[in-house]
Amino acid sequence: MKTFQLEILTPERVFYRGECISLIVPITDGMLGIMANREPITASLTNGEAYYTKPDGEKILFSLSGGMIDVGNNAAKVLCEYALLPEEIDEEKERREAEKARVELRKEQSRRDYMLSKIMLSNAVNNLKVKQKKSING
Repeated sequence: MKTFQLEILTPERVFYRGECISLIVPITDGMLGIMANREPITASLTNGEAYYTKPDGEKILFSLSGGMIDVGNNAAKVLCEYALLPEEIDEEKERREAEKARVELRKEQSRRDYMLSKIMLSNAVNNLKVKQKKSING
């Protein structure tokens, strides 16, 4: 199968840099699939599960925060707040974060704080979902 160059970058690290066969990422109205030689596109990403397929066929599942993707010249660059493999997710911490966010959402708060609580809850729930899925290879 044809491959393309993929970079997944966060402020803290290069999550992945290398060749891949396909990439699936969450966008506002669903999922966006990328394969080799795709037409150029730039899109906003939302929190969700994502995965890429390496040239050997291994599919790598990860949790992705909001960000953006830029595709062109047989390459894709993902810029996001964080990208985590299932084994990097602390399930207990995420459960605490989700509960804390739920409590905050029940309180009267400014619009800004309400939106931050919603984002915190979304991140925690997504991370727990990916942690529980662990693998898409079988």
